[in-house]
Amino acid sequence: MTCKRSAGFLMIIILCGCSISTTQKAVLQSSKPLAGSRIESPNVGPTVDQEIIEALRTVLTWKSTLTKRRIPNIIGPSEDDQTSTPSIWSELRGGLKLQAYYNNASRNDQISYYLSQENYFEAITERGNPFFSGIVRTVQEHGLPLEVALIPLVESALVTTAVSNKDAAGLWQFSRATGKSYGLPSDEWYEARFDPIRSTLAAIEYLEYLATLFNNQWLVVFAAYNMGENELIARATRDGLEPSNENIWEIKIPHETRNHIARILALANILEKPSQYSVNLSEFEDIVQYENVDTASFLSFDEIATHIDISVEDISKLNPAYLKNHTHPVYPQYILLPAPEARQLKTALNL
Repeated sequence: MTCKRSAGFLMIIILCGCSISTTQKAVLQSSKPLAGSRIESPNVGPTVDQEIIEALRTVLTWKSTLTKRRIPNIIGPSEDDQTSTPSIWSELRGGLKLQAYYNNASRNDQISYYLSQENYFEAITERGNPFFSGIVRTVQEHGLPLEVALIPLVESALVTTAVSNKDAAGLWQFSRATGKSYGLPSDEWYEARFDPIRSTLAAIEYLEYLATLFNNQWLVVFAAYNMGENELIARATRDGLEPSNENIWEIKIPHETRNHIARILALANILEKPSQYSVNLSEFEDIVQYENVDTASFLSFDEIATHIDISVEDISKLNPAYLKNHTHPVYPQYILLPAPEARQLKTALNL
C-alpha cells in the first residue's frame, strides 16, 4: 500500500511537471496575456501555480469520484451457484411490473420495429456477455421494475462504447454533464461512461432519484431519463398536466422520447412472451465468474496478456472504459477478468 501511495504521489509530481512545462512553453510562445489574467508582466509564476493546482485537483479527485459507489470485486454467480444455470430471461420476466401499460397503442409500431430487426435478439445476447446478467440482478437488488434493465437495450443495443450524435455515451447513454454529476468522469485515458459496472450503478442512482421525484410513475421516469427532468416538468406545466403514467402521452414530449418509452414497453412485451412473437432467445453464458483485479500500478494490456491466457482483444472487450489499451496512469487501475485468469494475474504480480 505504501508503494502504491508513493507511486501515486510520484505520478502527481510527473503530471504537475508536465503541466508546468506545457504552461511555460505556451507563455514563452505567446506575447498576448491570457483573457482575464491578472499578470501584467512576462512573469509566469502565477500561471504555473494555477496549472499546478488544477492538475493536483484533477488527480486527487479521481479516486474520491470513482469510488463514490462500491464496485463489486466479483461479477457473476458465486462458486456455490456455478453448478446451476439460471435463465436471466426468466429472472427478467419475474421482475417485470408494468404490464398494465404494455397495451398502450403507441408501442405497436415499436413491436414491429424490433421484430423486423434481423438477428436483433441474437446480437444483444452476444453483446450482453458478461454484463447484462449483472444489470438485471443489480436492478432487481435495488427493488426497481425490471423494465429498467431494458433501457440499455433501447439506448445502446448493449454496445458498451456506443456514442450518439449528441455525445451521449455507453450502455446507458449518459451525457457528459450528467455522467460527471453521477460520478462518471472521463479523460484521454478513461471514459467512465463506457464502464458497464460503474455506469449501471450511476444509472440506477439517477433512476431512483427520478422515481422519487415523480412518485414512482415509471413511464414518466423513462421520459425524464431520455429528455431530462427539468424539460419534462416545464412541458407538463405548460400543458397544465401533472405527469403520470396515464397522461404522459398527452404531454407534448419529443417524438424521440415517445419512442423511448414505447420501445421499453415493446421489448418488455416481447421478452415476457417470446413464443407469441416467434422469438427464440438464447441463454446468456452466466456460469462464468469474473473478478476485478486492482493491478496497483499502470499496466498495458500487452503486459497483462503475457501473464494470462487471454488476448489483448478480449481484455479490451472486458474493459471497454480504457481508451488506450492500458490502465489509467493514476486511477483507476483495476482489470476485469474471468476468475481463473484473475488468479493468474494476481500471482504473477504478487498481489
